[in-house]
Amino acid sequence: MRKSGSRLLQVIALLAIMILIGCATQQEYQKAFDSQHSLTQNQYTFTQSSDSIFMIAKQVLIQQGFTIESADSKSGIIKAVRDMQDKENSEFSYNIHASIDISEAAGIQSTVSLAASQQTILHRATTTWWHLLGILPIIPTGTEYQTLVVKEGNITEPGFYTDFFNSLKVAVTKHDLAVKIAAKTSEKTAEVKSVSEKAEANEIASEKSNTEKPAAEKLINNP
Repeated sequence: MRKSGSRLLQVIALLAIMILIGCATQQEYQKAFDSQHSLTQNQYTFTQSSDSIFMIAKQVLIQQGFTIESADSKSGIIKAVRDMQDKENSEFSYNIHASIDISEAAGIQSTVSLAASQQTILHRATTTWWHLLGILPIIPTGTEYQTLVVKEGNITEPGFYTDFFNSLKVAVTKHDLAVKIAAKTSEKTAEVKSVSEKAEANEIASEKSNTEKPAAEKLINNP
């Protein structure tokens, strides 16, 4: 009888815990679109076209060590991933997933939005031993490697997004400068070509005139 009562209490306690966990989880995910849970500083509007920003954003990601998983210029979506080693503790690494949306704004402006998540991964290397009498470890026989995800979730720190947009702004400025230099170079080349063509045309006209003049004079002198 006591055993039955004890089991009943255990079942009731387990159900109570499950209900509490369920309520807590439900309350948390229902706040996903709450303003307090929204990302900040993860959006910026540029005065350049979406096609230009799309190309530059890919370059920035690659320069920062990300691998492009997919890039669709029609939808303006770029997905990239990067594995980073912890500089202070070699047992930890970070797997970062980034999603970028590039949409056309008013005129030729473009709005860039970034969202990212990360996994903190623990890498363990354990030496296996041969044990004397099954008790004392005497001879190492190998190494076993294990990986464990110890933390994961969305990246919400504004500094992460600020760093990205600062890098993107610098890249956009460099691109605009390069386009202006290329345009000026093209204008100078066209101008030099035009002058050269005019000089060549004048030279041809002069040679033609010099060739036709003696013939005309000969006809006049010998009617």
